[in-house]
Amino acid sequence: MRQHAIQRQTLLALALTATFALGAANAQVPGKVQSKHDAVEKADVAAGSAMQARDSAASAELAAEAAVQTREQGATSARGAIAAQATTQQAERAAADARSAAQQAIRAADEARSAQAAAVSGSNPAGAAVQARAAMNQARTANAVAADAGSVARAAAAATAEANRLPDRVVAPPSDGRSVDFAALDLDGDGAINREESRAHGALSANFLAVDVNADGRISVDEVNAWRR
Repeated sequence: MRQHAIQRQTLLALALTATFALGAANAQVPGKVQSKHDAVEKADVAAGSAMQARDSAASAELAAEAAVQTREQGATSARGAIAAQATTQQAERAAADARSAAQQAIRAADEARSAQAAAVSGSNPAGAAVQARAAMNQARTANAVAADAGSVARAAAAATAEANRLPDRVVAPPSDGRSVDFAALDLDGDGAINREESRAHGALSANFLAVDVNADGRISVDEVNAWRR
């Protein structure tokens, strides 16, 4: 009788162990499926970011080429030629930055796609999903850098065209210092006056490239003060 009781207890313990093991295995299935889904999603986002980065790089390249062609047409003044040279170099640097960022985005997208493959067919989909997410974030960051560089290149190309038209003589600033209200012109409050903001001040807008001594596309308080002296 006692032997039968022991056998029953042993069988019960084995049954419970099997049940727990089956439950744990079943619990892992949804997690693995979700990890695979996440990896696929992140790889798709990374691929989209890489494509956008390539487009930004191509746009920046076209802008840099346009700047070079505009500069080669010749400026109407020596001052304009100097400014055109500076803005052309700025466009070329921005195009190079955009190309580099696009290459980084493409590499990150490839890494995300590899992580996706590992998540789908590998034994550690959760770890692969984490790698896919990290690669996606890298691709998105590189895409943002490429987009910014593209904007800089296009702005520099436009500035080159303006530089070619600069006259030799600088228009004198207003005699009344109070008429240059830096805070009022700095609409976005970033501590600098961009080209669009300067249009509210005729003389400053006309001499934007001359006032923008460091050719960064923004006029600082010090540059305004130097122009007024």
